Amino acid sequence: MRITSTSCICPVLVCLCFVQRCYGAAHHGSIKVTRNQTKHIEGETEVHHRPKRGWVWNQFFVLEEHMGPDPQYVGKLHSNSDKGDGSVKYILTGEGAGTIFIIDDTTGDIHSTKSLDREQKTHYVLHAQAIDRRTNKPLEPESEFIIKVQDINDNAPKFTDGPYIVTVPEMSEMGTSVLQVTATDADDPTYGNSARVVYSILQGQPYFSVDPKTGVIRTALHNMDREAREHYSVVIQAKDMAGQVGGLSGSTTVNITLTDVNDNPPRFPQKHYQLYVPESAQVGSAVGKIKANDADTGSNADMKYTIINGDGSGVFAISTDKETREGILSLKKPLNYEKKKSYTLNIEGANTHVDFRFSHLGPFKDVTMLKVIVGDVDEPPLFTMPSYVMEVYENAKIGTPVGTVTAHDPDAANSLVRY
Repeated sequence: MRITSTSCICPVLVCLCFVQRCYGAAHHGSIKVTRNQTKHIEGETEVHHRPKRGWVWNQFFVLEEHMGPDPQYVGKLHSNSDKGDGSVKYILTGEGAGTIFIIDDTTGDIHSTKSLDREQKTHYVLHAQAIDRRTNKPLEPESEFIIKVQDINDNAPKFTDGPYIVTVPEMSEMGTSVLQVTATDADDPTYGNSARVVYSILQGQPYFSVDPKTGVIRTALHNMDREAREHYSVVIQAKDMAGQVGGLSGSTTVNITLTDVNDNPPRFPQKHYQLYVPESAQVGSAVGKIKANDADTGSNADMKYTIINGDGSGVFAISTDKETREGILSLKKPLNYEKKKSYTLNIEGANTHVDFRFSHLGPFKDVTMLKVIVGDVDEPPLFTMPSYVMEVYENAKIGTPVGTVTAHDPDAANSLVRY
């Protein structure tokens, strides 16, 4: 690179501090350039045929969290007006000058005296000047440069929103997305892998999986059944350094609940029931209950009861209690033990909200048989006529028969009637 003598480049040389992160060690290199001289870099020779004033490298690096016993070396300022006789004085001003960063005003060496945290402040803007120690006049124009705080992996990934509470429908297809979790890492995302997070699942397998790059949690099994297991506690880990050994990690808990779908048909616990109803039961009154069980919840367990056939379909009616999901049997016509002692009803219980995705698990109804036994009640005797008309002569003697009334016992026992 050739620069003419009329170049406006500042003749203060700021030598870059090279930082290599390897077990906390930092290697610093420096280059010294003076006027009309040959620059030597690692054994190579580059001859500059035109005189030049100086070069500026305007960025230094200092490793954060330095805990060594001695101040951390940052870099070196050097003017090509410096002949090495101590006549040049280097002055450092700007952010942290004199407190955080100190300079040897003779050699131009800069050191950091404090442990710095990149997550609090990423860089410092400073100004360098070289002056003649005897005349106190500037030898070069003031030059601005930056000291950048170099990141180390000192922050573990964090889940800011956990723990999470989410739901997913039961019987979902494998790979159904449940939730995306995100962990943040305060380290520098532009340097190395300190902030490169990889997700893994610590607890919750084989039911769920997590995408290592995106943090998306998905179902990992077919046909997860709420009726078999409803709640799952899944632990997700985020590890920096791209998941490598030695990386820092954080974790969060995702509480997953399977929500119900109508995948269970109603079932009567028995195929045959028997109910006793006294013949004295009033028309319109409830005479019994019957219930089919459904493992689902909410509207998925709602059902309707119907009398589909039987010799009692004209005598009895059935309705559905929406709260208890029971079938309520009521009387439509009076019962008479002496005329009919029993009835047979075929009762169907069917879901009212059917999910056709699960029709192959049906039918979503069930039938049971109910036998109603009519109970005999001791009824009062009945006269053969509701009223009688009899005649008797006015001069009839006491004890003369006037007429006869007749009553009988309507019960099957036909007990003797006393008048």
